[in-house]
Amino acid sequence: MTASQKAKKVFIKHRHWMAAAGLLTAAVFGLFLLLTVSRESYKPIQPENPREVSPYLTHKLGPDFYDKVQLDQPFELLVEQEGINDILSRYPWPIQLEGFTIYTPMLTFSPETTVLMAKVDYRGLSSILSIYAKPYLDSAGKMNLNIQSVYLGLLPITPLARRVAEKYVREHFDPKDPVESINYAIISNQPFDPVLRIFDKSARITKLTIESGRLRLFFTPIQ
Repeated sequence: MTASQKAKKVFIKHRHWMAAAGLLTAAVFGLFLLLTVSRESYKPIQPENPREVSPYLTHKLGPDFYDKVQLDQPFELLVEQEGINDILSRYPWPIQLEGFTIYTPMLTFSPETTVLMAKVDYRGLSSILSIYAKPYLDSAGKMNLNIQSVYLGLLPITPLARRVAEKYVREHFDPKDPVESINYAIISNQPFDPVLRIFDKSARITKLTIESGRLRLFFTPIQ
């Protein structure tokens, strides 16, 4: 083999290696972009007095429910997206969960889908977690959040998110406990009894309609 032939062979070998390295670099960079891309729609509420209980809960949603449930007749309750996000924003965020730091979440309502978004940090890497759901009441009157998909940035991670959620509920919640069973059902995407109780009054959700920016709930008081 001549010197020129050897040089050509070495060049071809190195060219293949450089091409593989280039593809790997592009794949890593693409994955990084998918994970770290910032969704413009993520704009959580920043209340002026985050330590105070939400005025939407104490002056609007709570009183509306309590006043109507006392009539012992079926009634309708409108839940505004902005009000729910104000309630969510007053939790002591951020929180630490399984190595992740989770910041203030926000909800958006639309007839097509309900989206829960939150910024998450993991070992210095920040991204936006988005959970897409289509809540409904099943034939037995149970509420099902019906989570459709989960994204980290623009990267779909639904199977991974389900495994993490299942592991978390097994370790932290008792499905037989009356209170913890609701949290268990919500996180594990299982149906639950949609009963709301305020003070000494309770009512069950019998119908729900999701509109742009708000949720329309229909209740039947429980005697």
